Amino acid sequence: MSILRIKNSKLEGEVFVNHSKSYLHRYIFASSFAGENTIIKGFDLSDDIKDTMLSLISFADFDLLDNGDVLVKPRENKKSPDRIRIEASGTTLRFMLLNILDGNLHEMYMGDKLYERPNDTIFKIFNDNGIKFHRNDKNKSITIKGDLVKDEYIITEDISSQFVSALLFKLARMNFDSRIILDCDISSRSYIDMSIKCLKDFGIEIEASENEFKIKGGQDFKTAGEYVIERDYSNAANYYAANYLGSDINIMDMDESSIQGDKKAIDILSKYDQTQNLSFDMKDSPDIVPILAMAALFRKHKTTFTSINRLIFKESNRVQAIINELKKIGAKIIFTNDSLIVNPLEDIIMYTNMFDAYNDHRIAMMIAMLATKLDQDIFLSGYECVNKSYPKFFEDYISLGGEVNVIDNWK
Repeated sequence: MSILRIKNSKLEGEVFVNHSKSYLHRYIFASSFAGENTIIKGFDLSDDIKDTMLSLISFADFDLLDNGDVLVKPRENKKSPDRIRIEASGTTLRFMLLNILDGNLHEMYMGDKLYERPNDTIFKIFNDNGIKFHRNDKNKSITIKGDLVKDEYIITEDISSQFVSALLFKLARMNFDSRIILDCDISSRSYIDMSIKCLKDFGIEIEASENEFKIKGGQDFKTAGEYVIERDYSNAANYYAANYLGSDINIMDMDESSIQGDKKAIDILSKYDQTQNLSFDMKDSPDIVPILAMAALFRKHKTTFTSINRLIFKESNRVQAIINELKKIGAKIIFTNDSLIVNPLEDIIMYTNMFDAYNDHRIAMMIAMLATKLDQDIFLSGYECVNKSYPKFFEDYISLGGEVNVIDNWK
């Protein structure tokens, strides 16, 4: 087992964060469904993106170009794979559960944690459409046979936006008109808007309103030939938070007109110096709760983050991971009624210098930024999980003056 030693360092300089993983997933799917080749510029090969590319290998070939772009070459005879494995990407899983459907039998194998993530909404869609499926808890797999036949889908409970996005991509490929009605508030709505933007970029007509999406049948995905993926506000949030904590980082090349929901981190952090208790609804931006909660410890007043229950079902029980790790420096954090209440940290009390990432990239990055406020070295296990979304995170961290080193054979 290896562990990462992180020294206290103020971070300074310029950083170019990775490109948006959420957009990359969507543009790779759309490019694979198109009839002509597509070049995607702004490409970063994280573990989650590998999951998507491997899942789509029967739809398209992928060439990594010398300049860092990726060339997507759709196959003439596209077909859904008979069998695939998805290790850890929730987006890949939800998109493939619907877009693999073609009437034939398919098997999907998953990593242990991914298999445990809730997919009841899609299973209800399967039942409503007469699609046969079977979960095998021993093999962590699902077998599926059937296809969509219904033309109307009414969503009556708060679910992950990934389900709606996956359904939009699937219905765009059907030969009949359809519609989705949202009879509830949807978490992370901005991700649906990102899906619609991607689909429109590939010529797919969707009539979208606040609570309804109408999709024409018989449409084809038509590539413009080249797309540029903007940079990722989810991961940029770590550096914006570091600046609040005293670092001096220029986060470069960010699209100020972006519709990414996690851009909200900038606005939230701008309020942290206010001399009052603050409360933020995080329904549309749950991924930035860890880094914002950690930074909130260094405010002078209480900070509450609401609508965060969905964090329980992420790569880790993210709520519990936040509480467990920040308590190691004396934090007083309470989770109650779908809210995380962060009290100001009176003094840093190091109960231990051993930290755990819980195999969760957001927790690993939160702890790395926390280290900029501590006056002693800390040791982080499971640091490799940043490969899920931001493989060069620690490389960038070092370029900004952060000091880290790997200790092998840790016992």
